Amino acid sequence: MAPESGSRLTGLWFLASFFWLSHSLQRHTLSNQPRLSSFLLLITSGLAAFATSLLSKWLPGADGRFDSDAIFKSSSSSLPPRPRRFYIPCIVVLAILRLELFYRGLHDFQCAAAGVEAFLPVLLVAYRFFSYRQPQVESDEPEDMWGSVLDDLKTWLMGSPVTLLVSTVLLSYGTSLASNSANRSTYFCSSRADSRSFVVFTQWAGLFADAIIIILLWRVLSWARTTRSRLRTLGSILLTTAFSTCIPLILIQTSRHGEVVGHPSLGGINPLYIFDTLSTGIAVGILVISGCLMSCETSPHEPITIATFAAGIVSGVGKTLLVGTYQQTSASPPLLILGTISLGFIIFTYANNMRSVVFIRRVVLLLFLFSIIVSSTTYVILTQKLFTRHPVDDLVYKNRVEADRWLRHATVSTTLKLAVKEYGERHHGRKPPQNFDKWFEFARQKKSVVIDRFDRIEKDILPFWGLRPQNIRDGLGFLKGEPNIGIISIADGKVAHNAPSDPAQQEILDEIVTLISAFVEHLPAMEIAINLQERPRVLVPWNEIHKLRAIATQPGFQLISGRLGKRNDSDSSGETNIRFNKRAGPTYPAQPYIAAHQFRQLEAIACPPGSPSRGGVNWDVRDLCASCSLPHSKEQFPQDWEMALDPCHQPDVFNLHEFHTIPHEFELYQTLLPLFSGSKTAGFNDLLIPFSRGGSKQDFDGKTFNQKQDLVLWQGDVNDIPTATHELLHSSHRLRLVHLIQNATSTDTIPMLLGIGAGQNSRFRYEDVPTSEGNSILPLRISLAGPSEGCQDANCELVRDEFGLEPPMTEVDSRYVMLLDTSNGPPPNLLQVLRSNSVPVLSSIFQQWFTERLMPWVHFIPIDTRYHALHSTMSYFIGLDGRGTLNGRKQITPARAEDAKWIAQQGRKWAEKAMRKEDMEVYLFRLLLEWGRVIDDNRDDIGFVLK
Repeated sequence: MAPESGSRLTGLWFLASFFWLSHSLQRHTLSNQPRLSSFLLLITSGLAAFATSLLSKWLPGADGRFDSDAIFKSSSSSLPPRPRRFYIPCIVVLAILRLELFYRGLHDFQCAAAGVEAFLPVLLVAYRFFSYRQPQVESDEPEDMWGSVLDDLKTWLMGSPVTLLVSTVLLSYGTSLASNSANRSTYFCSSRADSRSFVVFTQWAGLFADAIIIILLWRVLSWARTTRSRLRTLGSILLTTAFSTCIPLILIQTSRHGEVVGHPSLGGINPLYIFDTLSTGIAVGILVISGCLMSCETSPHEPITIATFAAGIVSGVGKTLLVGTYQQTSASPPLLILGTISLGFIIFTYANNMRSVVFIRRVVLLLFLFSIIVSSTTYVILTQKLFTRHPVDDLVYKNRVEADRWLRHATVSTTLKLAVKEYGERHHGRKPPQNFDKWFEFARQKKSVVIDRFDRIEKDILPFWGLRPQNIRDGLGFLKGEPNIGIISIADGKVAHNAPSDPAQQEILDEIVTLISAFVEHLPAMEIAINLQERPRVLVPWNEIHKLRAIATQPGFQLISGRLGKRNDSDSSGETNIRFNKRAGPTYPAQPYIAAHQFRQLEAIACPPGSPSRGGVNWDVRDLCASCSLPHSKEQFPQDWEMALDPCHQPDVFNLHEFHTIPHEFELYQTLLPLFSGSKTAGFNDLLIPFSRGGSKQDFDGKTFNQKQDLVLWQGDVNDIPTATHELLHSSHRLRLVHLIQNATSTDTIPMLLGIGAGQNSRFRYEDVPTSEGNSILPLRISLAGPSEGCQDANCELVRDEFGLEPPMTEVDSRYVMLLDTSNGPPPNLLQVLRSNSVPVLSSIFQQWFTERLMPWVHFIPIDTRYHALHSTMSYFIGLDGRGTLNGRKQITPARAEDAKWIAQQGRKWAEKAMRKEDMEVYLFRLLLEWGRVIDDNRDDIGFVLK
């Protein structure tokens, strides 16, 4: 391979690996165990360097020193001063120090400053400016005596270190602006528990360490005779650093925290983690190897500057395409970013005497950048920045139509004959269960508005069709010996439970028994296990649950599964034969709970391969993950509520809710078990059963909507907040909301959709608004209430000092009632607020038996758990006209109180029609008929046949 071609190939590998890592590391399993990950990445990169040395004959410099050959054509380079012997030990020590600074910054990333990394090229060029001087080249040619002053000035500017430094500052500043313009997450930096200044200091200290490491590496590797020797020296440095990063601590961490409970693993490590380690290690190796080779051929700052330039341009173009959306409200920042970066890099290429970049000629690059700026400016001028209709207008209309369509689809059957036909069409050709006619008569008698649509029951039970009935019964037998599980027995037309000693648990079982008593004479004999904890407990990996569903939906499966169920258990054909283990994790069978980070890994495994969350939790808690909410949103606003409840396309949500960030303190089963629960999140496989947990209270609301205060009210009890660990303090969905409203700083901003113009000229556009102004102009009463006698424990005092505590308030006195989940389940007062004259403002991740019956923007106002649209949503209904100023301008957005009143009425009417106690009975009757059949050995020989 020609030297120039090899050099260009090295540059391509450098840029390709840089962009791949920049994209893939946004979500990664490696961030769960950063110390172990660093060790493995260094090992992999070092081995990659040694492996590449075996192929060095195809790389530039294979035959000896190649100072004159450069990646950039006509780019000059010379050897730096000879390295000292202590340089390599210094590199190792600095690398270990840099990793420690990285761990600290990652731990408190919510406090990190954006864009600091963009100034690495400035530090490297500053080293050249202050320390390194390019040697003068002696020439026999006579000096040109006829050059003009302008020629001399041009020559000086293009070769001056000052010009190089100024150009790098421009480039780094533009790239830093691109990072700073990202919307911030509500995962906050605490003013009391965190030290923002210290985190920023660690960032800058790490940046200086990076610069010193790069310079020392350049000086060491530049004096190697061949590419092979350079790569072997580099590999030795990487391996030495790896084995110097505290091996005993890594081994302890592997044995204690590496295992994912109940998941097949190799040496206690998740296979996905192993794949991420290998792939990322190879990519890091390519990046380091190619970057070092480029530095040796040119200078240490060139590859870093090129990478910074490429990242800044890509980010600037991306932000240009977002102009007019809530992610980029103003058109000027993207253009300023592109202009600053382009100008800085063009000057840099001249000051550094670069006639081409990798394979792109300088003049072509100049034309390319010019075309980007012109096209971006044209796009910004022509693109639509104003909304003629508010997105919520469209969402209310669309979901009103969808609610009517859903109801028509749910009430097709007016006769038993039609109901039997509809059942077969909607359930893979199966016949209805026995006593279906009794259920139909019962539903009509109870005046149920839902006759045909029980999708939740079908989704919950479907995987059990892939199991043998005997396996299901074995699972029930196993659950009988587990704690916090109640057993309800149905036999001979009677129903009873096992009477647990805890009064609260007994109340739950009493309620379910009361519901079943209304139709028990029509049920087959059975026993069902009830999860008496609020938290769901069956979380089966996606691969296993998908296999069971595939078996259950195979054509003709229902004709043979009954016979297969009668075969000996050793027969592996047909349904899956599953062994039931008490603990999902074999390493620590006595483990009382599952740590939060392990629990999140288990939730990720329950997502399908290729989904964003399966690849790892989003570690960037500082910035809003707009791409995570995009699939279920229209602009800022949720439009697909069912998808919004699914965390598999939202890797950031695992850091934004207490459910995901506190330990799982009860048994968690990764084998499909017949356990009934009151609520669950998407991914869990509990069977949903209707019971209230206190949410069935029929409190009378004596005030109409118009008589209520125009407030958005939520008040939590400080005693309900779990122990405020470092993670929970920042990620709690309840504490984040209180911080957003109560503790906004002067630098915090939020994007709001504001009205401009009046009448037929009324339009809407996004503007970045100081969060404190948005909070003051809207009547948001978000707070925590404390005990009247004052705080009695350290957790209460910490929450009080951070957020403050207020006296209790009555939520039914406000027009808008904010509904938030608890740590383990859905809002306990959801049904109560639905039955009131207030508007439910719901932010939840949980599903209940009636969730599929609720329609967003019709029965309640949905709020994404990120809260990035809270102010825009409430300003639509409450209005801003006459309430004050935002951005120094009086607001004229009119109130849509009639829309809010309509939603309150629709929610109340629908709750009185479809979520009554009678509807719970109808749902439970249908559920138990289906369940009684699926656990019967003759399940495919029985069924209701219309005579």
